[in-house]
Amino acid sequence: MLCTCKHCYKSFMSRTYTSVCEDCKEIDREIFEKIKDYLTRYPNSNAMQVAEGLGIRASLVLRYIDDGDLVISKGHFESL
Repeated sequence: MLCTCKHCYKSFMSRTYTSVCEDCKEIDREIFEKIKDYLTRYPNSNAMQVAEGLGIRASLVLRYIDDGDLVISKGHFESL
């Protein structure tokens, strides 16, 4: 399956769908942890607020939601 990395936009082959290439896995983990920490402190934040607070693209925050890594929940933050 042809996939595209959500960080470096490099195309790569994978047996299953994944949105992160091998080179960006550590970057992905670090960004996710920062988002998780931010949402723990500010649980009712939207994607734009998270992006501005962390200096990342809002589309990246939305991609974590689309990938199922983050779940939208009224009133509190949940992580899978």
